[in-house]
Amino acid sequence: MGRAHALMKHFGLYIFLFCSISYSFAQQDPQYSQYMFNQVVINPAYIGSKDALNVTGLFRKEWVNVNGSPQTNNLSLSGPLKAKKIGIGAHVVQETIGPKKWMSAYLDYCYRVKLGKGKLSFGLSTGLVSYNFNSSKLDLSDQNEPTLYTNSINRSIRFDMSAGLYYYSRTFFAGLSVTHLIHPTLFTTTSSQGQSISFYNLNQHLFFTVGKAFSINEQLVFSPSVLIKSIEGKTINADINANFLIRNKLWLGVSCRTSLSIVCLAQYLVTDKLKIGYSYDYGLNGIAKTSYGSHEIMLSYDFGKGKSQMVTSRFL
Repeated sequence: MGRAHALMKHFGLYIFLFCSISYSFAQQDPQYSQYMFNQVVINPAYIGSKDALNVTGLFRKEWVNVNGSPQTNNLSLSGPLKAKKIGIGAHVVQETIGPKKWMSAYLDYCYRVKLGKGKLSFGLSTGLVSYNFNSSKLDLSDQNEPTLYTNSINRSIRFDMSAGLYYYSRTFFAGLSVTHLIHPTLFTTTSSQGQSISFYNLNQHLFFTVGKAFSINEQLVFSPSVLIKSIEGKTINADINANFLIRNKLWLGVSCRTSLSIVCLAQYLVTDKLKIGYSYDYGLNGIAKTSYGSHEIMLSYDFGKGKSQMVTSRFL
C-alpha cells in the first residue's frame, strides 16, 4: 500500500516529465474537446468568420483527481472589420501542468476572399509565450535528475507565430493551420559538465479540421466533423465527432479520439448571442483507472449579431 500511495502521489510529475523530455513529439498545445465551436486558438484564419464581434472563454481540467494534471484557461476576442474582408482578434492561453506554467498572448489577423459559395481566409497570429518551470516543486527520489541542474525557478519569454487557411460556406468548413512556426525554446537546463541543453522546445503542430451540416428536418441538424492533429509530422491523432442540433436550441454530440478516449458534449443556445457548452472526456487507457475524466466548460457571446440563418457549427 505504501508503494502504491507513493506512485499515486507523484503520478502527475511522471506524466509531466514524460511529456517534456528533450525532443519529445508528444502533444504540447492544449487539447480542446469543443474545437468545432471556436477554432481561434488553433487557427488564426478562423477569426471573424462569425460575422460578429465574439468573446469566448474556456476552462478545461484534465484527469481530475490526479496531482499535477493539466489545467487550461483561454479567452479570445475576434470579429470582422466593416468591409468584412479583414478579421482581427486576440487570444490568451494559460496552462499549468505540475511544476510547469506557461501563458501565451497573441494578436490575430486574417484576410478573406470570396471563393465559390463560400469564403477563403488567410490568417496569421503573432505573440509572446511566457514559460515558468519551478523545479523546487519536484519531489524526486533521484536527486541527480537533470532538471535539478538549473535554478529553482526558470522563466523565459519567447516570440511565437502561427498561420492558417480556413474555408467556409453556409453548411461546410475546412481549415489547415500550423502553430509554433519558429520552434521557440522555452526551457534550458545545464548538464553536470556545465553544458547548456535545450530541454523544452515548442514543436510545430499541424491542425486539419473539416465539418459539414445536414438538415434532417426543421427540428434536427446533423453536423459531423473531424480534427486531425500532427506534431512535427511524427505523431498523428484524430477526433471524430457527431453533433446534433435539436430545435435550434440544443447541441448534443459525441467524439471518439484515437488517443483512446470518448467525449460527450452539449451546448445550449440561451439566446441567439449567448451560448454555454460543456464536455466530458473519459479515457479508455490506464489513466482512466486513477482519474475521474476531464471537464471542459465554454461560454461564448456575439455582440451585434442578429438571428443567423446559418446551420453549420462554426456559427455557434
